[in-house]
Order: sequence, then C-alpha cells, then structure tokens
Amino acid sequence: MIPAGHRLRVGDERLAGPIFKSSIVRIEPGATRTMSIYEGGFAAVEAEFVLELGRTVQPSETEYSDAHLTDLVSSLYVGVEIASSPMSAINELGPTCVVCDFGNNAGLLLGPAVADWNSRDLDSMTAKVMIDGAVVGNATANAIPGGPLAALRFLLGLAATRNIELPEGTLISTGAATGIHDVLVSSAARVDFGSFGWFDVRFSSKRQSSSMPN
Repeated sequence: MIPAGHRLRVGDERLAGPIFKSSIVRIEPGATRTMSIYEGGFAAVEAEFVLELGRTVQPSETEYSDAHLTDLVSSLYVGVEIASSPMSAINELGPTCVVCDFGNNAGLLLGPAVADWNSRDLDSMTAKVMIDGAVVGNATANAIPGGPLAALRFLLGLAATRNIELPEGTLISTGAATGIHDVLVSSAARVDFGSFGWFDVRFSSKRQSSSMPN
C-alpha cells in the first residue's frame, strides 16, 4: 500500500515490484532460515498471505469480480517477505523510490498452503510478528484493505496496462498484514500464523558491490 500522503501525486494506492526467483525460499512450520539484508541500509520483515496463480493470465481490460479472481488462484500460502535496500531512507523518500529499487524486496519465505482458503473468513487467518521476543504486530488477513484478492486485482490491472502476461505459478505477495517491522542483522524474528504454523528468521549481511557498471 502507498502511504495516503503520496497517493494523489502518484495516482494509485498500491505499487508492485518483483520478487526474484533466486530469493524465494520454502520454509516448514517451526523451521529457522537466515535471510540476507543490507547492513546500514533499510531492512524489515512482513507477515504476508501469498497467492499463487493456477493459470496464465493474459493482459486484458477485464473487470474482475472476487469470484473470477478466486477462480484464477490455485493456492494461498502463509509467508514472510523480507524488505531491504541499501538506502536507509527508502520509505521516507516515497513510492517512486521504492519502485526504483525493485519494490524494496529482498526475498520471500514461502510457508504451507492454507487449506480451503477461499471458504475461510479472513479474520480466521491470523498473523503475529515478534522481534527479539517482543510482539510488534498482530492482525488478520482482513487488515489488508480489500483482502488479499484486492492485491491480485490491482496487479492484473497493472500488468494489463503494460501488456505483461502473468504465467501460471506466479506468486503474489499481497501486503504486509501486520505492518512493516524494522530489523537489524543482529535481530531475531518470529512470524506466527497460528494454526498454520510459525517460522523463525535470522539475518546476515548482504554483500554490496564495490563498483558500479559503466
């Protein structure tokens, strides 16, 4: 979600950026993974509900109903998005800065699928984030404005305006359900999805290139 103070200027309430395939890591409930972040830059963890497309979606001006969107989705997973940028003030500088840095994304931990997700009440899908043992966020999938499907609707419209095909198997991280929670290399995070499992995340320093390409 784009902060309210920037929406009039950029003309939308959401933005999208890539999650690179090499940074997607599967994780089982109760497991611990180490993810790399930019030490001295910006870094955060976000509890996410992640949709997977069950079919390829061609660019189209279709107005998607919730039922149509649900039909396009094969699975909903619980997961953790890692946000990180060498620019510590990336969020303060606003959404155009975020977009220029690949959506401020540094990886995705993909947990288990939620059974019968499309028949569940959004408030039944809970998420809690703890940093160094302290609770910093506690919410449900209902905290995402419009729910997870609203993020998919936005992405389909955005892709259509750019003539981008979204292939079967595309993963869509639908928004920071409990908020954006800053971390350091020394931090220990736990993201708890209640009956769907919890994960521990540790952090290492991402190596930065010492030279710029010509």
